[in-house]
Amino acid sequence: MIYNVAALLSGEVGATRVYSIEDESIAHEDGDFHGVSGVVRLTRTDRGILLRGEATGGGVNECSRCLEPAVSVLHTAFEDEYFPINGDLGPGSSLLRQEVVEEEEIPEFWIDEANDMDTSEAIRQGFVSETPMAPLCRPDCAGICPECGTNRNTNPCECEIVAIDPRLAGLLDLKIPENQDIHI
Repeated sequence: MIYNVAALLSGEVGATRVYSIEDESIAHEDGDFHGVSGVVRLTRTDRGILLRGEATGGGVNECSRCLEPAVSVLHTAFEDEYFPINGDLGPGSSLLRQEVVEEEEIPEFWIDEANDMDTSEAIRQGFVSETPMAPLCRPDCAGICPECGTNRNTNPCECEIVAIDPRLAGLLDLKIPENQDIHI
């Protein structure tokens, strides 16, 4: 999702372009998102381009109960400002003002020398923030047996689990007689 914004950067502050996203993919070492669709609005600011949009896509994670793949449908809204590093569009067009800049000083969301703006990182960050902390392959996932390690979604488990946390076992000794009233 790369857009050339040279004309927008040369235009008036407030100029806007709207683009549709249809069935795109975002690949990253932390996870991939597929079937990305939505809309982005690019608006010229006095410093660069403001990106606003909404996107829906699917992410595949590991189920927190059974460790099988868990597909999540994610929806995100995002808003970020991109800054040009190219000063060729006229006086004051570059945020960096044609100074010598080290690589680590370039802003995270930037427009490259060819005036191309890659929106996939902003969308990816939005999807990451919407990804469930404990994704499930399905709502009724039975998980893995803690005794034998069998995936209880595919094979019934014969283990009898009666484990009580040893730190709480002493509470079993505390029984209140049936005829005693409790006042709190």
